[in-house]
Amino acid sequence: LYLNLKDSGRPSYLEYLAELRRFEAYPRRHKQQAEYARYLASLREYFEGFFERAMPLFDVSKAREEASAKFASEWADRKVSGWEAEAAPAVGDAQAGDLFCAACNKQFEKNTTLAAHMNSRKHQKAVLRMADAPPAEKQDEAERQTALDECIVRLYVQILGDKIRDTRANVQRRQALTEEERDQEIDEEEHVFVDDKEDRDEQIYNPLNLPMGWDGKPIPYWLYKLHGLGVKFSCEICGNSVYRGRKAYEKHFQEARHATNMRRLGIPNTRQFHGVAAIGEAQALWERVQREKKREVVSADTVEEYEDSEGNVFNKKTYFDLKRQGLI
Repeated sequence: LYLNLKDSGRPSYLEYLAELRRFEAYPRRHKQQAEYARYLASLREYFEGFFERAMPLFDVSKAREEASAKFASEWADRKVSGWEAEAAPAVGDAQAGDLFCAACNKQFEKNTTLAAHMNSRKHQKAVLRMADAPPAEKQDEAERQTALDECIVRLYVQILGDKIRDTRANVQRRQALTEEERDQEIDEEEHVFVDDKEDRDEQIYNPLNLPMGWDGKPIPYWLYKLHGLGVKFSCEICGNSVYRGRKAYEKHFQEARHATNMRRLGIPNTRQFHGVAAIGEAQALWERVQREKKREVVSADTVEEYEDSEGNVFNKKTYFDLKRQGLI
């Protein structure tokens, strides 16, 4: 709702939390809009609901009454932050007062300029808005209600100052995490929820922390031991991902994630690299494979044998050297 307000500036979440109680920074001319009133009402309802859920012993009504009493005294003296009494526009002399347009709240220097302004479409629209404007009493009452909501929300923010600071610190911490660390944190925070309709009185007994089966219950212990799910394997190539059991670990070598990371290292994901999870070991094995291929190419010249017309046997390299020299 705040981002939809006019001239809100579209701040980030951290900036919004830091400036949450600074209502005086928002232009006063926009506070008379219905969107701003809805924003304050929803913000107030959210904080009151949070008090009921997280702090049930906190007396919200008492805090609201104290804020209203303090607001009443400050409003009477026009000392509410952001709602101070506005000074009337200064007029230098009577002639300057005659050149002032009240509908547009604009001062002119010449009669010709004022006359042209009076015939403009912008001035006519301002006159219509001024005629359709609510009475001063209703407008003052609406401003008073808006200022009261601001005062109450400001008090709620002050009471929840520690929690808001903790929220900002947690957001900054999560923004500094990598994608793998965020996924791991989410996995650790996940809990198994039981359907209240089907298993309302049933409690899952899982002291060994066994994995859950398709029915939402822990798998049998013999099946857990059979698949070796108690043994965890990590793969450095896949970003230190952890796999439970030998079967899942062997299977991941053929998956797209592992193959993509191997290509990034410049190594083909062939069968001989399955089982290699460390980056250093994979690179060393790849260098060894390349050296062996080079040796096979060199040895091919010495293994093949050729025979000349006289029955003499030579290896491939020697035969072609002698033939080029015309000795055979």
